Amino acid sequence: MNRKQRRALKKSQPKELSNVMASFGNLGDECLMCSKPFDKKDKDMAMTWTVVVRDDDDVRLYCPDCWTKATNIVTEYFKETQNERE
Repeated sequence: MNRKQRRALKKSQPKELSNVMASFGNLGDECLMCSKPFDKKDKDMAMTWTVVVRDDDDVRLYCPDCWTKATNIVTEYFKETQNERE
């Protein structure tokens, strides 16, 4: 990789990260599923809640309970589809 390519790569990376970070401004005030309130200034909430960024403007916020339920449902679904294939 030559110098020009390395510089181009460096320039492209921060832009992608900055786009994702800018989308956090669109973060909601409650869980998308159960409407439990989210305090943006609470460090514990910030560390335990799940944020899903799909597109530049599509930011989804899930509380730990709803996220656990959703992942369990998806896991069970994939287990069932895997069993049907066998």
